[in-house]
Amino acid sequence: MTELYAVRMDVALPPDMDPAARDDLLAREKAYSQQWQRSGHWPHIWRCVGQYANLSVFAVDSNEQLHQILWGLPLFPHMSITVTPLAAHPSDIAQDPAHKSTAQTPAQDDAAQ
Repeated sequence: MTELYAVRMDVALPPDMDPAARDDLLAREKAYSQQWQRSGHWPHIWRCVGQYANLSVFAVDSNEQLHQILWGLPLFPHMSITVTPLAAHPSDIAQDPAHKSTAQTPAQDDAAQ
C-alpha cells in the first residue's frame, strides 16, 4: 500500500563553499530528485517563498523507502528535514464517491440548498 508523507527540507549550504563544488552538488541534486519524481514516488515539490526550502509530498511503499530516498539526496548533509505522515481527511470531497465533478463556489452551494 502506498503511504503519503509531507516532507519539508530546509537547506543551509556553507557560505564559503567552492562555487564549482556547489554547482556540481546542485546538478546532482536536481538529477536525483527528478529521477524520483519521474518514478511517481515524489509527485509534488513546491518552493517555500523567500527561503532556501521546499515542501514535498512523497508516495512510497514504506518508511524505509522514504528514508533511503532522503538519505540519498546529495544535499542531505546540508539539510534539516521534517517528515509528517499523511492520511485521508474525512471532509475531502475528492474522497467522497458522491462528489460531483463540477466545482461550485461556497455561495453557489448555499444557493442550491
